[in-house]
Order: sequence, then C-alpha cells, then structure tokens
Amino acid sequence: PYLSALKILLCVDLLFTFPVVFSSGRQILENVLIGDGTDKKEGGEDDSASLALSRTAVTGGAVATCFGLSQVGGFGVVANLIGGVAQGTLAFIIPPAIAVALSRRNGDGSFDASEIPQFMIGTFGVAVVSSVTYFTLVEVLS
Repeated sequence: PYLSALKILLCVDLLFTFPVVFSSGRQILENVLIGDGTDKKEGGEDDSASLALSRTAVTGGAVATCFGLSQVGGFGVVANLIGGVAQGTLAFIIPPAIAVALSRRNGDGSFDASEIPQFMIGTFGVAVVSSVTYFTLVEVLS
C-alpha cells in the first residue's frame, strides 16, 4: 500500500510540476531559436503570423520530444539518461569551461599551464556523460 501511495503522489507531483518546467523550457527554446522579440521589424500581420507559426513549431517539437522520451520504457531510464547528462554537464564540463574562458579573458588569451587541470576535469566530465549515455542506451536497447 505504501508503494502504491508513493507512486500516486509522484504522479500528482509530476502532473503539477511538468507544465511549469515545460513552459520554461519552451520559452528558452523560443528565445534561442526565434529571438526574444526585441528586434521588431516592420511588416505587421505577416510577421505576427510567421512568429505564431514558429512558436507552434517549437512547441510541437518539444511536445514530440517529450512524447518520444515517454516511450523509452520506464521512468528510471529516462531519469538516468537526462539526469546523468544534465548533472555531468553542469558539474564537470561547464565550470572548467567558464574557468578557462575567464582565465583567457583576464590574460592575454593564450594557453596557460594553469588551465591543464581544468581541461582534465572537463575531459573527465565528457567521459562521465558519454558513459552514462552509452550504458543507458545499452540498457534500453537490450
């Protein structure tokens, strides 16, 4: 009974949190792919129809991606794949990339030996993300 109650509560939680997360992701995708609307052009109704069509295409693509992920075969597999890729990237790839970019911005822009540990951490991150993706795909396909 406790496991069933936990599953029901998880479904209720996802039912209310998914629209918020999806809306944020859709807005980020629209801003990246279409633009944030600050560069207004003359054109009137044609531009608004084109913008609406573009937004519909972005939303349709996002919904299709979510539907495709839901067919993978289990919540754990999807959580493992997405969580592993996102966490590995955020923990091991992005921080060294930021550190190297800041180092080169403050320096003369050339390679510095102090960047070697950052490259090693970034390489480890790429290995982690690749292995998580590989093993998850092997699990799904077997």
